Amino acid sequence: MNAPKLISTVITTKNRHRLVPNAIRSVLAQNYPAIEVIVVDDGSEPPIELPIDDPRVRLIRNEKSKGLSAARNIGFRASRGEYLSMLDDDDYYLPGKLETQAAYLDEHPEVDLVFSRVVVKGKAGEERYYLGQDHVHSPVINAFAFNLINPSSALMRREVFESIQFDERLVKYEDTLFFNRVCFSFPTAYLPADVSVWMQDQRPDQLTRVFFSRNLRNFALVCDGLKDILNQYPEIKRRYCTRLAFQAVRCASFGQMFSALWHALPVNRL
Repeated sequence: MNAPKLISTVITTKNRHRLVPNAIRSVLAQNYPAIEVIVVDDGSEPPIELPIDDPRVRLIRNEKSKGLSAARNIGFRASRGEYLSMLDDDDYYLPGKLETQAAYLDEHPEVDLVFSRVVVKGKAGEERYYLGQDHVHSPVINAFAFNLINPSSALMRREVFESIQFDERLVKYEDTLFFNRVCFSFPTAYLPADVSVWMQDQRPDQLTRVFFSRNLRNFALVCDGLKDILNQYPEIKRRYCTRLAFQAVRCASFGQMFSALWHALPVNRL
């Protein structure tokens, strides 16, 4: 019987000293036998000190914050696993996450990334599912929806990250660019299982807060990073350019709005 492949889980954190131990423990509690956890402290003040003494856990510190994308890249480059996963510091894995998805990749060597659904927990404790059991996945469907793959829901082979990293210019929509590039470059699959909890309790430190100019700047980078794909699929391109135009209006950037609408026409390439 072959030894289980090592799974490396990267947890990025910044100034969430109280939350990150729960994320780490949710990984260590998995019943998969070969795990390492790499915690990247992206410039927390004071530095993160982990109240967990476990040889499977390593802590890397960025003395100055480099952003979520860079922190994830740093963690994955430092990892040793054949399989890679990630987790935000305020979310956590459900039991069986790694075992279920690793078994799927073991049984399907033709698939390079598998993702599942997450339970979204709101401020009042209410829960909903991010994807349904009957969700149908394809690269085109994922791109048309901008991105449906939650970072904590995925497990990928190491060669995926060795080919495609997170764009370190992005502080928003980094998952949209990363997972769409992966889906069009590597075979990906949806496994209908509940694997993690995504906290959406509207804390003021959550990265999903709205900053219009930041969103515009970052979504423009996403459109540029996916331009080869968008130019192949006019309907998807129209959605991205229309969204970019809407964000430009919110920033009163009317020149960028007209440019985005012009590029939304099928005959015009980005």
